[in-house]
Amino acid sequence: MAEEPLGRVARLLGLADAAIYGERTRLRQDDLLVRSRASASLGRAAAALRDLAARYAAERVPPSTREQPFPPAEAMGAMRRIERGQRAVQEVEVAVRSAGFPPEDAVWERLRSARLQLDTLLLLDLALIEQAEAVESLCTDCTLDRAAGEGMETALEDALAALRATLRERGALLAAPV
Repeated sequence: MAEEPLGRVARLLGLADAAIYGERTRLRQDDLLVRSRASASLGRAAAALRDLAARYAAERVPPSTREQPFPPAEAMGAMRRIERGQRAVQEVEVAVRSAGFPPEDAVWERLRSARLQLDTLLLLDLALIEQAEAVESLCTDCTLDRAAGEGMETALEDALAALRATLRERGALLAAPV
């Protein structure tokens, strides 16, 4: 039996009860909790890519010599892909962390009066957290060989695009006129 979205969000956030968005004053607190959880996952993903780039440079980019003063282009290309991925993850992490808070009274009343909208917000919160954790997993489980290939860059771009879309959809729901 599939777990309810409310229970999944509460479990992912480490809440003892599933009373997320249960009180008027908790809307902003729960929003901050959701975004900080997603932001933390993305921060760990960016750190993993930074460490991977440093390890790649140490193990796969040969030192300069008189005969070869510049590293091979393919080695530098792979390292640049890792660094681009790190910057992209950091940009999304900043977008998640700095997303605007929902205006308390008007949004809360609209969400409470329309159960479907509150359910949509819960599903978007769940997607935001799960997608951020998927990006983290993709980055922390990446090997040097996989990082050197273009498949990692494509997979990361796809995962970040899905996360950006969820963030936009969530922002649109919270910013919709009352």
